[in-house]
Amino acid sequence: MKNKLAIIFIVLITASLYALTLHGVPGNPGPALIKDNLDQATKPFELSPERGRYAHVVALAETGHYELSQEWANAVYPDVGYVNGKFYSFFAPGISYMATPFYLLGKEYDLAQVFTFGFVSLISILAMVFLYKIAREILLLPVWASLFAVFVFAFGSTAWSYAITLYQHHITLFFILSSFYAVWKYRAGGVASIFWAIYVWIAYALAISIDYPNAILMLPVMIYFLISSFQIVTKEQEYKVKFKLAILYTFLVFIVISGFHAYHNEHYFGSWKAVSGGIPGYKTILEQNIFAQENAEAEIKRLHQEKKIVGFFKEVNVPRSFYTLTVSPDRGIALYVPILLLGLLGIYRVRKSLTPEIVTLLGLIGINFFFYSSWGDPWGGWAYGPRYLIPSMAFLSLFLSMWLSKGRWEISKKFLAFVLFAYGSAIALLGVLTTNAVPPKIEADFLGLKYNFLYNLDFFMDGKSGSFLYNTYFFKTLSLQDYFLLIYIALLILVTVVLFIMPLFETKHES
Repeated sequence: MKNKLAIIFIVLITASLYALTLHGVPGNPGPALIKDNLDQATKPFELSPERGRYAHVVALAETGHYELSQEWANAVYPDVGYVNGKFYSFFAPGISYMATPFYLLGKEYDLAQVFTFGFVSLISILAMVFLYKIAREILLLPVWASLFAVFVFAFGSTAWSYAITLYQHHITLFFILSSFYAVWKYRAGGVASIFWAIYVWIAYALAISIDYPNAILMLPVMIYFLISSFQIVTKEQEYKVKFKLAILYTFLVFIVISGFHAYHNEHYFGSWKAVSGGIPGYKTILEQNIFAQENAEAEIKRLHQEKKIVGFFKEVNVPRSFYTLTVSPDRGIALYVPILLLGLLGIYRVRKSLTPEIVTLLGLIGINFFFYSSWGDPWGGWAYGPRYLIPSMAFLSLFLSMWLSKGRWEISKKFLAFVLFAYGSAIALLGVLTTNAVPPKIEADFLGLKYNFLYNLDFFMDGKSGSFLYNTYFFKTLSLQDYFLLIYIALLILVTVVLFIMPLFETKHES
């Protein structure tokens, strides 16, 4: 009963706060409006990832086809490519397909963009539920510690900024968390294990369709899945290894879903193994004036064959990019979410009790950091905080709660966690109410702009917000600063209850 109430509590709180901060505008914006009026900071299509994915949603909903018109290509520019006479964004197609029903529903209420972005918020809420279930059921943390892990990640980190816009990070996290939980259930055996195995393959296939790097980022979960398919049985002092064949025949599900993805690539990009990011760039074609050449299509085909995405990942990038993601003044996790550094103490605490589940979580953190430390753009373009580390933020929140819930100095640790949460949630809320379009330091210095959350502070003081509800209903009665304070105070009260009051109740109840 406690867990059910806690999950209901999580859903209500996250749904409320994500609704209050969801980025959007009334109506069903088209390419002209986006390019002329919405292509700016604090607007829902301030950055090309949102524009690109949304453009494909509109194309699928309105035409039944994935390709973009030239008008939409101009709105999506510069992250758009051209191949076989058609325009496509560089972003993986999965999100656009998944979000299309929400666009169609929202269109009925003249809120197509709001409902489309709301799809990401909905998936984010489901991810929080699985984060809680992992903390409570797998890591066996108390209710209060499990809730705190959820709230640190959901509201005390810059992950919040990407739960209310059309980005892939929270959908990626949902598939990682849910498949990790599914493997744990599969590992336990029973009649339902076959269904959990099926879901793991579904999650892996869909995760790849929404962001190609997920094929790598989810490998620790898939290795955990493989290991869980082996079972050592002891009988009369003899050891036998049993293998669960379910992992093999449920693989068919992965093949089927991947087959649809391959067909999509073949149909639109000219090859089953082609990816959207490998399409020749529209910007490159225009800059080189290729359309004016007699052999234009042949030259574009040559560019398509020569473009290699893997070249963007280089080991030489690791030192610089690791610095950027961890302690740099423009994207460092230590600057934006210092409370998660306490998660390292949780990792140290469990070093001598490395269960398969703990090892998998550590593997997920490690591969997330290393993969994007080799990435040529660790800043994530113009972004708020280290957006590529959003999965690791969730996992570190689990280790943080493990550290908080065990050992000595309980009150001192909780007070420190509260202070750091107060800092992190203020930074997170500042970003979520203003803009994600924050330049990296190298660009900001060149353009004469501020960087990190100081850039957002100017928008905040000017009363410029990306919140749909604030801009539509509350701006006449509340200043943006008042709106911030109301949400912020509610968050601090919530965390105070979770950290200092709930443990007393749990202890008394359990005794």
